Amino acid sequence: MTTKTTEILKTQLIEIISTLSFSEQEQVLKYATSLHKKQLFQDWDSISDEEAEAIKNEFALSDLALSEAVLKNYLPNLEKEDIL
Repeated sequence: MTTKTTEILKTQLIEIISTLSFSEQEQVLKYATSLHKKQLFQDWDSISDEEAEAIKNEFALSDLALSEAVLKNYLPNLEKEDIL
């Protein structure tokens, strides 16, 4: 879709949505959000198993590092609370 076509479409959508009631606008927003989420799932489903595994591993390592950093201070903080 060209930029001009996209802008025309956006303008038409805004014009139509502005004529709707608030509750109808909320319904449009929910529908648009669901389309966006659906696209995200389709994007995820379209990647290879190797890519998915690499992404999972990347986040697993950062999650582990965060957990270790937080837990390092957990016991001393509990001990401080016991003293108070």
